[in-house]
Amino acid sequence: MGSTKVRIVCISDTHNAAPGEGYTLPKGDILIHAGDLTNQGSYSELKKALTWLEKADFPVKVVIAGNHDLSLDPNYGLKHEEGWTVQPKNVDECRKLLSTSRSVTYLQHSSAVIALPGKDITLRVFGSPYSPDRSRQNWAFQYPDADGRDLWEAVPVDTDVLVTHTPPLGHCDASEHWREGGCQALTEALRRVRPLLHICGHYHEGRSAKVLCWGSAQSTADDVRIWNDPGAGNKKQSLFDLTGARGGTALDAGRETAIVNASIMAKSFGRGGKAFNKPIVIDLDLPIRREGQVDSADAPASAACTASTSG
Repeated sequence: MGSTKVRIVCISDTHNAAPGEGYTLPKGDILIHAGDLTNQGSYSELKKALTWLEKADFPVKVVIAGNHDLSLDPNYGLKHEEGWTVQPKNVDECRKLLSTSRSVTYLQHSSAVIALPGKDITLRVFGSPYSPDRSRQNWAFQYPDADGRDLWEAVPVDTDVLVTHTPPLGHCDASEHWREGGCQALTEALRRVRPLLHICGHYHEGRSAKVLCWGSAQSTADDVRIWNDPGAGNKKQSLFDLTGARGGTALDAGRETAIVNASIMAKSFGRGGKAFNKPIVIDLDLPIRREGQVDSADAPASAACTASTSG
């Protein structure tokens, strides 16, 4: 069975900034946006975001919401006296913008099988906007830690690409604002599902990437490859090469998961002037698999993981 190289461009936490407004979008096969398209989820903000998303030249575009995209949460309300007291208007129209788009796959704690035109590639993607309710403010799509395990049980075990707004606890979750760290229950769900890729955001200072190697079902994962950004401080792309080419190491499906926090905003709000990160570009080889086909890549591999640092 053959394979083909796929390029995935990952972004998150654009907060009303379109390409050309602090960052640029490299070319690729798939664009993934891991939430916080806007600052407060107004119709005008979402319309701007959808306009540039629909114009972006990618065969496949996958988008989720985040805690700032208030109008997209059907259960959003003012739960706390402190924090934002924003009540979005035109909420039905806001939700229709993304749910009716013909070129954007919008996932709201749901799955989709994504076919990549011209490459005989299908990916099973689960996307979720949820994040832990830590700040006692009126954000969207938030849950108490006690509800995390039940929430993340919804992730199917055959998921290839997991897209969540929150990072898992202990992985790509550095922040000057969300200081309690990511979600422990999501870390446990990762161990159960072992997706090939996990794309997240939310924690602006946590922008980074790594590969985890899974041991037994009861053990924690080991960081085996920490990404060094080749685009830091220069004009190069922020490339995470998982093809095994150029001295890198390919992902071991079923045994390894690459985690990417792709926040475009580099700082938490109130932590200094606005600064931007580059999108993170992932190159990886995927087996040719048409929709409905099951192949050997779906079974856990037995090879040992090798520790290294990737550029």
